[in-house]
Amino acid sequence: MSPSVATAMQPITLPPLVWATGTIHQILVQPGEKFYVFGLRQANNQTVILRIGDAHTGHPLANVTSDNPIFDLLQQAYFRNQTVEVGYRDFGPDPQSGTNNLCIDRVSLTQ
Repeated sequence: MSPSVATAMQPITLPPLVWATGTIHQILVQPGEKFYVFGLRQANNQTVILRIGDAHTGHPLANVTSDNPIFDLLQQAYFRNQTVEVGYRDFGPDPQSGTNNLCIDRVSLTQ
């Protein structure tokens, strides 16, 4: 096997999964920029800015709508003021937004 094929077959190392719990207090949607962001206010009153994107690469997703289960769950949590747990991965600084690219990997909504 050639070295380039062996390199291509290596699994991608993902940033660690981190959990944040709180209520969604802001939704920012910029479809032209493929930018779908949720502000999650935690119990300590700190806000985590979370983004819908590819949870394996951190890249933006096109055409996110209410058909997207993450968008739908977080939108419902926003309108119902429900506590939500969000697992995200930190893909590092995003110069365009001025924040880190905290890409949502999973959402847990309980009642």
